[in-house]
Amino acid sequence: MQGSNPGEGAVETLPEHQAESGLVTRSELQLATEWLKAIMPEAAAGGWVDGWLGTGLPFSFKFGTRQSDELLQGCRMEQRDEGEEDGSRRTVFTWTEPETGLQVTWELRIFEDFPAADWVLKLKNAGSTDTPMIEDVQALDMRLNHSQAGKPYTLHGAHGGRSQRDDMMPFSLPIPYAQDDRIWLNGEWASSNVYLPFFNVESPDARGVMLGVGWSGEWESMLAVEGTELSARTGLKWTHFVLHPGEEVRTPRVLVMPWQGKRLHGQNLFRRLIRRHYVPSLPGKRTFPMVSANAAFTYHYPGAFLHQATDKEVLPLVEPFARLGTELFIIDAGWFDGAPWGDWLGNWTISKEKYPKGFKPIAQALASAGMDFGVWFACENISGNAPVVKEHAEYTRPAPGNERLALRAELPEARKWFLDHVSHLVESEGMTCYRQDGLCRFEQDQPYRKGIWELRHVAGLYELWDEIVRRHPDLVMEGCAGGGRRIDLETISRFHWHQKSDRWLDTESDQCSLYGANMFLPGGIINMPTGRMDDYGAWSSFGGQLLLAFHPLDEDFPHEQARMQVERYKRFRSVLSGDFYPLTPCSLNESWIGYQFHRTDEDRGGVLMFRRTGSQEAGYHVDDTFTASLRGLDPGARYKVHFESAGRDEQIMGSELAAGLPITIKDAPGAEMITYERA
Repeated sequence: MQGSNPGEGAVETLPEHQAESGLVTRSELQLATEWLKAIMPEAAAGGWVDGWLGTGLPFSFKFGTRQSDELLQGCRMEQRDEGEEDGSRRTVFTWTEPETGLQVTWELRIFEDFPAADWVLKLKNAGSTDTPMIEDVQALDMRLNHSQAGKPYTLHGAHGGRSQRDDMMPFSLPIPYAQDDRIWLNGEWASSNVYLPFFNVESPDARGVMLGVGWSGEWESMLAVEGTELSARTGLKWTHFVLHPGEEVRTPRVLVMPWQGKRLHGQNLFRRLIRRHYVPSLPGKRTFPMVSANAAFTYHYPGAFLHQATDKEVLPLVEPFARLGTELFIIDAGWFDGAPWGDWLGNWTISKEKYPKGFKPIAQALASAGMDFGVWFACENISGNAPVVKEHAEYTRPAPGNERLALRAELPEARKWFLDHVSHLVESEGMTCYRQDGLCRFEQDQPYRKGIWELRHVAGLYELWDEIVRRHPDLVMEGCAGGGRRIDLETISRFHWHQKSDRWLDTESDQCSLYGANMFLPGGIINMPTGRMDDYGAWSSFGGQLLLAFHPLDEDFPHEQARMQVERYKRFRSVLSGDFYPLTPCSLNESWIGYQFHRTDEDRGGVLMFRRTGSQEAGYHVDDTFTASLRGLDPGARYKVHFESAGRDEQIMGSELAAGLPITIKDAPGAEMITYERA
């Protein structure tokens, strides 16, 4: 890890009060430098860096009868350094197998300011005949070791956004687990349908490795332990294919970051890395994250007001939502011709019956009110009724599991067809936010091409999404895939935030979801609708991107209360980029749940604490006061502390806040929001 200023901003050691912060240490950068040298093509495999990080190429596959290590040793290799950019440097290694023309390309990105690297492996047939069979493609194949014989590794992760009550809740498992020496993890046909593809593998030696996966389809990971050694493998779930002449595929992107010290230090390092190098910045003068509203959650039909939305219903919403402080308004599915809307996907033409003047009047009204205008798309999904099926049947293919078709995203002409519809809404109708939804599955029964359609399709999706931004760099990008089923490194790098789930308006579930998601992702990356304006309900969404699910046209709608909650969120959102500290266990049934965000750069932060009704319903007493030990604060500094619900201000020493801050919430359910800054 060499560059113009490697290690700039790193500290020699972590002060005790910042031992769980996301500050980078020089020793971690040095360790990563040594490990990266040890996984270069010229390095010998089989040894250990600092006794715990395995050496040798960190990927593998089988080519015919040969393993990749054996294959690549007999290949000619070329190295190309692509220079430094935005705190990282990129190097490309290419091997060419002389007999078959197989080209193996390893695109490696090394971060200068974090002890981390990510990479993508590409396989291309540069020969004149089909390749031998390619199997068992592992984008990550690395080993760990520890010195504490008899003690397990621990895997820390979070569930995916599969529309269950425990969406994105965190979990920790020992490895070996339940008398088994391995753990399998996967996305199950979409990247975060089962698990969020971000993990922390903790060693009993007070160190570990953060792992991230970037593949918006069926990835699979396996963690296996033998003695004190752990093998970590991540790749495509289905890989059994030949490549035709000229054909090229890519693997999932993998991110690896070793850390030393306390487990939460590794998690906060990872969150900072994701925020710094993956999440795109909002274009223009927009503030991250934005406050949004979606027509699907208005008019008392949570998630269902789709066909009903017309210009007659939408235009009257502009003024009240603007008065509340909303910054983005989205029209969801059902804006195109055809009913029911699910039977007309792919008919990306504005309904003249619902919007006789198009979207221009709505877009202009929103722009005059200082709001962005978003429109929903499901780029992959095509219904049989869509005109494109007759006009360009070659752009579609069958989608297993339902009666719909799928856009052949691997075809440039099919991508252009969809992109032109998007560009029309941007250039002629005033759209300033693209909302992505939908996904599709793949048949895996081709005997010599298993996995190939998914490989080509997902790579085509990345090209499509990238071209949207190239054409329209000022667009806000919102991600959704039947809820939170497609959240991974690749989608995080293309969309500003992502919907949690298609299961809505469950306050206690939302609290737990934001707890788990914030363990791996910076605050504001996950959104969820909130239809409540009381403190307990509204503040339960403050750890993410705030999506208003209100009906502000009711005569008795409490505008002032709703506006106050939006203003509170806008004050609080600036701390979401800080380090994340859980203050309680995470459970749907615990009486208390809470967490803290702390910005070390400004020495300020905030706390969200919730008291639930569960304990009272169970019939036992819970104290009105919870004592929370805050982290990250300078023990010798004095802080101005504001209790939002109690309406009081105090000045408290950092040492006292770390020892335990009493937080009193007399009513259940109830909430307290605390903000603090150095006095």
